[in-house]
Amino acid sequence: MHTKRSWAYSTFAAAILTGSLMGSTVSHAESGTEDQKVKNVIMVIPDGMGNSITGLTRWYQNGKPLEVDSYVNGLVRTYASNSITTDSGAAATAYATGHKAVTESLSILPREVTMPGVAATKESEMDKPVSTILEAARLAGKSTGLVFTCTLDDATPDAFVSHAISRNESENITKQMAYSGVDVLFGGGSALMKPEGKDGGARTDGVDLTKALQAQGYEYVTNKAGMDQSKAKKIWGLFQPWNLDADFDRNPKEQPSLAEMTTKSLSILSSNPNGFFLMVEASDIDTFGHENDPAGMISETLAYDKAMKVAIDFAKKDGHTAVISMADHNTGGLYLTNYDSAQQFNAVMQKAKLTNHAIQDKINKNGSNIKQVLEQYYGLTGLTTQEIAEIKRAWKQEDGDFSGVIGRKLGERAGISFANEDHTSEDVVLYAYHPHNFRPTDYAKSGVLQNTDINHYVQYIMEFNLEDLNKNMYASGHDIRALGATVKFDNSNQAFPVAVVEKGGKQIRLAVDKNFAVVNGQKKMLKVTTLLIGDRLWTDRSVLELLK
Repeated sequence: MHTKRSWAYSTFAAAILTGSLMGSTVSHAESGTEDQKVKNVIMVIPDGMGNSITGLTRWYQNGKPLEVDSYVNGLVRTYASNSITTDSGAAATAYATGHKAVTESLSILPREVTMPGVAATKESEMDKPVSTILEAARLAGKSTGLVFTCTLDDATPDAFVSHAISRNESENITKQMAYSGVDVLFGGGSALMKPEGKDGGARTDGVDLTKALQAQGYEYVTNKAGMDQSKAKKIWGLFQPWNLDADFDRNPKEQPSLAEMTTKSLSILSSNPNGFFLMVEASDIDTFGHENDPAGMISETLAYDKAMKVAIDFAKKDGHTAVISMADHNTGGLYLTNYDSAQQFNAVMQKAKLTNHAIQDKINKNGSNIKQVLEQYYGLTGLTTQEIAEIKRAWKQEDGDFSGVIGRKLGERAGISFANEDHTSEDVVLYAYHPHNFRPTDYAKSGVLQNTDINHYVQYIMEFNLEDLNKNMYASGHDIRALGATVKFDNSNQAFPVAVVEKGGKQIRLAVDKNFAVVNGQKKMLKVTTLLIGDRLWTDRSVLELLK
């Protein structure tokens, strides 16, 4: 079942998305065979998962292969438009839109281009929002979903449904998400739904996004039972105030696993006869890479592998679904330098039952049980007096590197080292399943792909063309003024400033970060949210027709 809005734009999508398959990227789709095309795509992004992390995880399970090992298809280059090393915003933008982007930005054209092979942006189009594959799927009448273990305002899920110069524009981005029309959203970040002082809310703009969802017909749940019992076709589930707990740490009765959220999403989205697009992110491999916590990295890589099994099992049974998976970048620069046997390695690593997050929760107020907790739950035995003192210092300091200190201590005992606590720039492994074995390397005719090629492949197999869609999607404030209209801002509601467009007795009110206009007092749904990017207004191009 779908919203009226979703079905209303199916005709538009048919004209733009299917009819536009005559352009540059789409000429391939015109010549492609039917068995290359699919109805559904599941994209799974293990954030921060480098090849060394999957290697570490195999050894943790005594060398047993991961589920994903059978689906290795190539390598992906990850650089941004302005940097050899990317961040999740620019990387997710490449996967979502097919464009290289400036680090920290979300699904807008790059203002800064310094890397070879990346086309410079026209000055008039710098920071222009560009359509995402999820938005294209929605406009084509398909169902859409986002599943993640991070918080709601994190860069990877955000890039598929929002547009911003900086990924740090948390409150604006989450408003865009609430009005994005995505059918299913599961993850963390319930604190970002309500104002400060109300039910654990943390918003400073006074907005209650749960009311915005309810007004659009969504069910909103905050625990696993609510998700499991829901029969809704439009649902948001946020199961922690911020990031979800790691798989090693979580309470399985309260918080669903990544695999369980994926399973529930697929059961909802697959009821649409037009198909679906689902993005799943194993978000916290990256978190634990930044923290140099090998136990956390293993926990979340295993969670990712289980979710991938769910996705691929569904695709095999369905017969019309492709699964594509690749990290956005590596994090932490982990490498194994262990010359011992696997048995000796696991004598250390398999004693790590919790991540540093849960470890900190088990330490008492004065820290007197640190040694016992680390031995029992983290496998850190034989700590010297000097090591214990170092760990306690890091634990006591508000900005201390407790996670890194204990993670590196564990690493020293297991033969694990870290290059840094940041992203690294090496190529990442590409995994893919296609019902007729037409995988990304077949499309690109190369074993090493650009991150933008991933998006182009998804466009190809779903018969979309985002390039043509972009030509018909957004109008700028300049475009509106060129028709002789005036544009002024009503800031009486600072959380949702309104662009007031007037011409010849007609007034159109466009609330920023919302997906509708009020035309002479009548509400009209828009294909996209109205955006204020920097000081430039962007809205649905149909507004121009209303002014003519």
